[in-house]
Amino acid sequence: MQFPRFCRKIYDIHLRKLLVLSQVYTNKCVIVSIEKQLHIALPSPLQPLKAECFAKSSNRVWCKRDDLIHPIISGNKWRKLKPTLQSALTHNITHIGSFGGAYSNHLHALGYACSRLKVRFTAIVRAHPQSPMTPMLKDLQAWGTNIHFVSREHYKQRESLQYMNALQQELGLDILIPEGGSSNESLAGVAEIMLELSEQHPQAFDFIVLPVASGGTMAGLIQYIQTHNIACKVIGIAVLKGEGYLERSVNMLLGNAHSTKAQAQCWEILHHQDFHAGGYAKSSDAHKHFQSAFYSQQGYALDSVYNTKSFFALNQLLKQGVFGNNKSIAILNTGGLQGDREKPSN
Repeated sequence: MQFPRFCRKIYDIHLRKLLVLSQVYTNKCVIVSIEKQLHIALPSPLQPLKAECFAKSSNRVWCKRDDLIHPIISGNKWRKLKPTLQSALTHNITHIGSFGGAYSNHLHALGYACSRLKVRFTAIVRAHPQSPMTPMLKDLQAWGTNIHFVSREHYKQRESLQYMNALQQELGLDILIPEGGSSNESLAGVAEIMLELSEQHPQAFDFIVLPVASGGTMAGLIQYIQTHNIACKVIGIAVLKGEGYLERSVNMLLGNAHSTKAQAQCWEILHHQDFHAGGYAKSSDAHKHFQSAFYSQQGYALDSVYNTKSFFALNQLLKQGVFGNNKSIAILNTGGLQGDREKPSN
């Protein structure tokens, strides 16, 4: 017996809807399963910052404590990795690879997550095999990670499609995640920060401040703000000497060939020497003094590579009156304290 044509059409439409709903339900179950297995604590708290550590102003400053999401999968690393891990479990991906340095928060978080989720992981590390093992690399070893060392020269090719394809074949990888976890897929995970903020602070923030290194977290916030036409400006604090490079990275993730005037009203990256202290993982006496004072006054620590720089910058910007008056400002604590373990002084 055959269906009449119009019945067949209705049946096909309903079947497609059921398949879509089934996939959505499956994805949600995978997310819940991942978060339960890894003991992810969401939403992260939104806390007011105590005034004594910051310049006096009429502005109200809050901290989004993404550092409290998980003791190991800290801060924005979970936000960026969540879509990839969800996809990996949904599509039975068995071997993941990614890039990073010997102190990488990204590799540390991904190595732990893969260990708990029973997914094979290869860390492609910029270091010499005979170099002393850092605490981060020792953790990866303990979690069963395959560590593949590469020279600085080879590491510079990490964005080359030819090099990535060769690595995937050589190492037998199903997927290769970019350095820092910043990819087009990661933006959806980062966007959940905005959803949480809208519930925790119903009135939109005037400014959101965060550290910027690979651009993924900033791009995710910008994409959500632009899509939902929110009157909020994202201010990135460059933690390395990357003027132009960081803007291009953010625009590439957003799918923009170049920045426009409309986008410039929505976001900006500040590259002040006083903020990045001369480069990635560099620090100054002013940073160290601020870091110590912040811990004493706020009751929790900031890492030296990312958050000390962004919180220090926020304090300076408040002193300079950059935000104006009576504004609401959120600063994102992206975690990453593990990277400070036994780090050489600069």
